[in-house]
Amino acid sequence: MKKAPSTEMWKKLMLLGHKEGSIKLTDLAHEMDLGAEETLVFMRELFPEGTGVEVYHKDKECWLDFKSESIQYMLPLSPAEWIHLYHILNSHIAIESPVNYSLRKKVTENGPTKVVMELLSQLEQWDQDLTESQQDMVHHLEVGIVDKHLIELMTIDDKCYHLYPCKVIHLEGYLSLIAEDAEDHCLTVVPLKDVKHFETLQKNMKIKVTAFEVEEFITAIRSMSEKETRLILKIHDPGSINLFPDHHFLGKPCMVTNPNGDLIWAAYVEPCESLYEWIITLGKNVEILDPLKFKEEYLMYCEEKLRKIA
Repeated sequence: MKKAPSTEMWKKLMLLGHKEGSIKLTDLAHEMDLGAEETLVFMRELFPEGTGVEVYHKDKECWLDFKSESIQYMLPLSPAEWIHLYHILNSHIAIESPVNYSLRKKVTENGPTKVVMELLSQLEQWDQDLTESQQDMVHHLEVGIVDKHLIELMTIDDKCYHLYPCKVIHLEGYLSLIAEDAEDHCLTVVPLKDVKHFETLQKNMKIKVTAFEVEEFITAIRSMSEKETRLILKIHDPGSINLFPDHHFLGKPCMVTNPNGDLIWAAYVEPCESLYEWIITLGKNVEILDPLKFKEEYLMYCEEKLRKIA
């Protein structure tokens, strides 16, 4: 196993990384705090094929000519690894320095991460697109929620319900309808994938359950399934993006602006593909601060999504 480079070795490597053009061997040796012969041996070990640095003699002195383009390396990272590197460089634990700023700029603006993020953005609706009939169903349900309709809903297994629609949200992995039963006035959940059709029976009806009771009902279901998590995001340029994902229940939401103008966004959410898709649409404007498990699952989702089109 190779020994890890010492601190002094890293300093010497960083010094060389800033070199461009020709320099006398004696001057370079002085900068590196080495003897001339030691410096030449070090350079030959670092560049065994002579690429990146050319050694030549002029006026009876040894010179080295650095070619900076030749000593720049492309990391063979997978799309998920590039995205993970992007999040590390933009995380709150990253040390602010000129080097970090330069690296972050290259990774986010000029590197593969930009291509990856653009690709994910173009695939925003991958596996999430609703059919035209489903979109129409969601639209009419939302109208029914606002106008307080009583509906008759038929499921694909031919069960009939009389309901007051209350909310369309993603729950337990499915886009679902939260509704009040017209007979016993209890709240119920109907996944939209199980709905065959529905029709409006009456309008402007008196619904007994309150918005607070609906929220408590959703929270209770999530707590039983243990799928809820407290998601914390840092959002740059919040005025240009949608801060509220469609059809998602945000438990105890909190938004605070820091001195840099970034928005710290927090809420209890249910991790699912639709929520990941919303984060993808935010692109480089978002940074997942916590929890780490959510970030890992999000990166895995992005990697799998890219693998599907590879």
